[in-house]
Amino acid sequence: MKREVYHIQWLKACYAPLLILALATLFASCNPAKRLESGQYLLTKNNVVYQSQLTAKPQKNNLINNNITAIPGSEIQKLALPPELAVNQILAYVKQKPNTKILGGIPLHLLVYNLVDPEKMKEKRVLKDRKIDEKNKKIEEKNIIREQKDKKPRPYKSKEPKAFSREWVRGVGEAPVILDSVYMAGSVEQIRRYLHTKGYFDASVRDSVHVKGNYAEVFYIIRQGKPYTINRVTYELDDTTLANVIYKDSVNSLIRDGANYDEDALKNERDRITKVLKDDGYYAFSKEYIHYDIDTNASTKKASITIGIKKYAYLYAGRTDSVIETLHSKYFIRRVIIQMGYNPVEPNYVASDTTFSNGYIITYPHSSPEYHPHSILSKIYIKPGDMYESVNVENTYSGLSQLKAFRYVNIHWVPLADSNKLDCYIQLMPNTKLSMALEAVGNNTGGDWGLQGDVLYQDNNLLKGAEILQVKLKGAWEAQTLISGSNTNNGDLSKGLTLNTFEIGPDISLSVPRPLNVFNLIRINPAIANPQTAFRIIGDYQNQPSYQRYIVTGSYGYDWNCWKHDHMNITLFEVNYVNAINSQAFIDNIIATGNFFLRNSFTTHAITDGRVTWIFNNQALTKLRNFDYLKISGEWSGFLLHLVDHWLNQPDQIIANPYSHYVKADIDYRHYIVLSKDDKLAFRFLAGAGLPLLNDAAQELPFDKSYWAGGSNDIRAWAARTLGPGASNQSLVVAQVGDIKLEANEEYRLNVIKFFGLAFFLDEGNIWLLNKNPSVLHGEFELSGRYGFLNELAVGTGVGFRFDFTYFVFRVDLGLPLVDPTKDNSWSLPQIHDTFVIRRLAVNYGIGFPF
Repeated sequence: MKREVYHIQWLKACYAPLLILALATLFASCNPAKRLESGQYLLTKNNVVYQSQLTAKPQKNNLINNNITAIPGSEIQKLALPPELAVNQILAYVKQKPNTKILGGIPLHLLVYNLVDPEKMKEKRVLKDRKIDEKNKKIEEKNIIREQKDKKPRPYKSKEPKAFSREWVRGVGEAPVILDSVYMAGSVEQIRRYLHTKGYFDASVRDSVHVKGNYAEVFYIIRQGKPYTINRVTYELDDTTLANVIYKDSVNSLIRDGANYDEDALKNERDRITKVLKDDGYYAFSKEYIHYDIDTNASTKKASITIGIKKYAYLYAGRTDSVIETLHSKYFIRRVIIQMGYNPVEPNYVASDTTFSNGYIITYPHSSPEYHPHSILSKIYIKPGDMYESVNVENTYSGLSQLKAFRYVNIHWVPLADSNKLDCYIQLMPNTKLSMALEAVGNNTGGDWGLQGDVLYQDNNLLKGAEILQVKLKGAWEAQTLISGSNTNNGDLSKGLTLNTFEIGPDISLSVPRPLNVFNLIRINPAIANPQTAFRIIGDYQNQPSYQRYIVTGSYGYDWNCWKHDHMNITLFEVNYVNAINSQAFIDNIIATGNFFLRNSFTTHAITDGRVTWIFNNQALTKLRNFDYLKISGEWSGFLLHLVDHWLNQPDQIIANPYSHYVKADIDYRHYIVLSKDDKLAFRFLAGAGLPLLNDAAQELPFDKSYWAGGSNDIRAWAARTLGPGASNQSLVVAQVGDIKLEANEEYRLNVIKFFGLAFFLDEGNIWLLNKNPSVLHGEFELSGRYGFLNELAVGTGVGFRFDFTYFVFRVDLGLPLVDPTKDNSWSLPQIHDTFVIRRLAVNYGIGFPF
């Protein structure tokens, strides 16, 4: 029975989002077409209908030069169609789009636009302009006098609309899209041309409009017919010396017998052949030398394609009326000149110093080289004496750009007259060597408010090898919740009214743009992977009324790209040294938890571990399409030390303290559904678990490696580290950690106006202990029963405010708990005046999106 009650809580967790949707629907009841003139129709939707779908006889009428067809909604059904005929693919060629909608159908931007009465706006604008003109006339008279006295003239009043004025509101809104028959006719022609490029030569397209009141819905009705297919592909080579390369690679051809005719495939095949020849030394070859002859048969719906390649053509002695054709030649590289300090703005590059290294010529505009030659040459795959290959040019561009040492990279080729030789000029403009930045972030979560500031220093060329050194000094102050008393479950909670917690420390990292294989463990192809060797040292001093901790962390590892969307990181070695000074009351509270590693975390100890992380991200910043993010990581600790202790027959200790020995795995998956340029859905699922090993006294993960829940990037209805583990009602914040974590987040993100957006979110999750701890009641992970993990999932909801300042996004999230796993009875949706709501409301500030 109790289990059923907890499942009901999940249904109640949906009340708040449904309430938000109801309010949005009420807002949508405003008439979007109220500003239209007589005879105008607001375009609400574009539809694509295929002729075979229409079974009802259309009812016709004449209006705005188009047939009006009433088509029953039941008749508009999707067919099993090839990708080129997908509805979204066809709609991309429709010239007139309806107004932007949010939440599936609310034209918010249009409603904002309609808030302003255009007649009143014009009247007010005339009056304001008149007043501004009068003021500017007086300013002009005064400026004449000021000019005579050699004083600076005063600026004139601007007629630009001020923020939140009528004109400004209209500017951030969206004007109504009024149905236009000219655009409809253009869309019909665009769709017909597109179908023709896909082999549907017999396709016909017409448009119809369904009008209801002042609203119009457009239907583009398509009779696609049967597509033409390719029955034969042949080659016609004017330059027979290319035959060996062309025929050898024809197995990779994108044009195949039996495939549908597709002009995009023809274009891509032309690019493919061009790249194959350029990779084989044909520098002067271009896709313009490739042409197609297409022979179609209307009765069989077949197309025969001949791929023709012309000879190399050039003008004789500079004359425009004399063209000479000859065979295509392979080109070889005579010299490679690297021009350091090149500035594309300055027309003439003058070198004051020249050096030679491994056959390369390196020039400098000044006498002191900024980079060691080997650091640059390791990223250059164009070599003197080699045959020209476009793939080496691409790898050189990629390698030099990934160095992050240059803000301008260009490769310029100069063919030698009457020769098949090339001179290559690699032009490099360095980035600013030194930079500094200041960062400040405020936060307020569950009443714990604070401020963090960072000072960042960066050197982009530390050792003249494009090494990047970052030195960050971070400091943070926070008013944390404190514990008094010796009982962790009944101790008094007191909110700090002052900044009672202080944290400061340096974060030093060195990134070397090449693999320093000290242990010779990793073999990487540098042309593809852009390998980086990373060193990092972090110092952290934590001062809280209950304890002080000094933490020093050092790590060494590698980063590289596996493929286009994949990235790999391996931390071969990391060591954490912790020195702690605690108050007696805090020590008593820690002992009462019964957590061995929590006690050990606040004594002097060391943790040695390693880590491997794989990240997949297929987001395309310039395209509006769905994308995914996946991060999988594994971590291990203590294995090498345990082998040494086992070999020496010693206990598992280091410096007279038990060291950590565990394995840990995490997965973080995110899916983003892009509804439009102004709104998207974001989903995240996070799961992680750690397994302590060998040490009989250690039943939990080390505190610094444990999971915690709550906070601005987590379950936002709870303060950081105040949720869980399980259904336990711990009051000692530092003890609310676990060995297992499950979390899911759903968020709807909406861009309301140019710089302001909203987010509605729902968060679920919790943390658990792997092993039962008598001091943490109901904190262990269970699959079923009253305290099964499904019944212990916390649920929170809320609304967020997003402020987009172009270079960063500042956000404020208000979170409210819906299902609290520490409560024994069913939970009902609170009223807005309920003191529980005010007390539990969590306010989170942050930079960037939560995920």
